[in-house]
Amino acid sequence: MNNVGKMSQQNQNRKLMKSTILVAVPTFLSRILGYLRDMLQAKYMGTTGAMDAFGVAYAIPNLLRRLTGEGAMTAAFIPVFTQLKKEKSKDELWRFANCFFYDLTVIMVVLTILGVVTAPLLVKFIASLFETSVKVNLTIVLTWIMFPYMFLISLSALAMAILNSFRKFFIPAFTPVLFNMSIITAAVLFANRAKEPAYVFAVGVVIGGVFQLAIQLPPLWKKGMHFRFGLSFAHPAVKKIAKLMVPGIFGVGIAQINFTLSRILAWSLETGSVSSLYYSTRVQELTLGVFSIAFSIALLPTFSEQAAQKDLFSMKKTLEFSMKLISFITFPAMIGLMILSRPIIQVLFERGLFNIESTTMTSSCLFFFAMGLPFISYVKILAPAFYSLKDTRTPVIVAFFVMVGYISLSFLLMRTMRVSGIALALSVSSVLNFLLLFLLLEKKIGSIEIKGILFSMLKSALSAVLMGGAIFIFLNKVSFDDLAPLSKLGTLGAAILAGIAAYALSSLIFNRRDLNNVMNLFSKKKILKE
Repeated sequence: MNNVGKMSQQNQNRKLMKSTILVAVPTFLSRILGYLRDMLQAKYMGTTGAMDAFGVAYAIPNLLRRLTGEGAMTAAFIPVFTQLKKEKSKDELWRFANCFFYDLTVIMVVLTILGVVTAPLLVKFIASLFETSVKVNLTIVLTWIMFPYMFLISLSALAMAILNSFRKFFIPAFTPVLFNMSIITAAVLFANRAKEPAYVFAVGVVIGGVFQLAIQLPPLWKKGMHFRFGLSFAHPAVKKIAKLMVPGIFGVGIAQINFTLSRILAWSLETGSVSSLYYSTRVQELTLGVFSIAFSIALLPTFSEQAAQKDLFSMKKTLEFSMKLISFITFPAMIGLMILSRPIIQVLFERGLFNIESTTMTSSCLFFFAMGLPFISYVKILAPAFYSLKDTRTPVIVAFFVMVGYISLSFLLMRTMRVSGIALALSVSSVLNFLLLFLLLEKKIGSIEIKGILFSMLKSALSAVLMGGAIFIFLNKVSFDDLAPLSKLGTLGAAILAGIAAYALSSLIFNRRDLNNVMNLFSKKKILKE
């Protein structure tokens, strides 16, 4: 690549990072508020049967909205909408956007009504598969309450997709902040006085969905979408999106499908298993969401523009840059979560009904969930590359094998490892998902610089292991379980800071190129030559 090409790619990388930061800042705030929400749930419901019921009830509409709305729809919509921006006039573009908005509204109303009507049958069917202590009737009522959230968040996801297509990232990324604030407010005001706190949290979910949609309507109006009613299921672009969505519903949602299956499988285990999976996943998502999810959101419009221009060379360079950056961020996060799994759960949740047994079960799940963190992040990079090329079929094929492998491994591991086995199976399935997607993407777009990516992974992993050793030595000098709550918080914070310092030092010694390249993204210096 000549100097002009290098500078052009460097500018694209910086532009991508700017978009990522616009998503990451509100996402970080959302994750902090999400922790406060989870802390309140742990306080009022712990790992009781009520929390298990809430977890399953929330998982059902949440899975459907991720599959039909936020997941497959977004992945199919952004590439098509990006192409239309280049080919059609503004009037035609917004005419299509309005039609699609109301088409989606009709579909989601129908699905929501069907969900409410069939919820008792669905919950009872799932419960009949296992001998479970979960409160079935409570689960049904909570599902009724929360199903409208699927409708609200699907329209919110469409608004997000349109704004992201115009590289407007901040407000869509801010919507989860309002979601968490709604639940927190409801819990603070009413949970302590409610006979069953689960109802309070369920109502908070729906109110949060209203705010997530409402905040995005003004910027959409400002961009040119005036919400003039009209249906057009026959519009060529609508048909194209629908064609991409059908396989995408399964391909995009494999992680959500697997996680929902994990909750169902956990029903067959002791009380608190579903809750433990929920809390440990929330901690993992706190780490994953701050950067990896933000990065993947910013990547899809970038990949879509490169695909629309048929610039596969730039797409491959962006992919290589992204995987190296993700390796540098997620390997230390993985090692840190594994070593600090119990202290983290103790500090975050151990209060009220969340007792020592709850901590033991949840921290064990977090330990095994953490193993899959880099590979989940890689998948979030690879998947947008397929969708930008309007290929949603390949992820479906991969998803099928991944799901079969996950279910088989879960049944095998949960016999001896109980709920921890389910968490480990999810991490292993993430590795398989990554490997298959990477190999198939390379076959589709041509040779990718595997050697450079692998070398970057190994250097990041080595630095992370050395960091882990430093944290382990630090923790061995204190008796964490015997400390007072504030002392635990201070010790955990000190351990994290020590880990960051150790990772920076080891990266300076063993992985200076990636460290400098990350730092140079925020300056005007040239990225080091490979």
